[in-house]
Amino acid sequence: MKFKLFIIVLAISLVACKSSSEEKISTPTTSTKVIHRVDTKTFAKTIEELPDEQIVDVRTPGEFAEGAIDNAVNMNYHDSDFAEQAVGKLDKNKPVMLYCAGGVRSAKAAKILKKQGFTQIYDLEKGYSSWKK
Repeated sequence: MKFKLFIIVLAISLVACKSSSEEKISTPTTSTKVIHRVDTKTFAKTIEELPDEQIVDVRTPGEFAEGAIDNAVNMNYHDSDFAEQAVGKLDKNKPVMLYCAGGVRSAKAAKILKKQGFTQIYDLEKGYSSWKK
């Protein structure tokens, strides 16, 4: 009797495992990553390869005036209406390339843009300080 019960439990377990495995196999594995935190080399390569990228410097206007990546626009992360500026000036369906001085503000800005519906965001990992070396 115990042996029959063991066989029944084993059979049910195997069927359950097989069903679970089949579900995992049929589930799509496409990445839905919106924010890409990239190093300087990848950031530069992405700028070269993407036709419609939007380069955004989220530092203060004073920092921006001291030097910036070519073709960047300045949108100060610390402005109270940063999110509104981004939505008003940028295309949500085109890649956005973000950077700040060291990577902290741009990482926070990337999260804000993601919440606003931007679909492809590249954040320069160590900021402008790594770019100008």
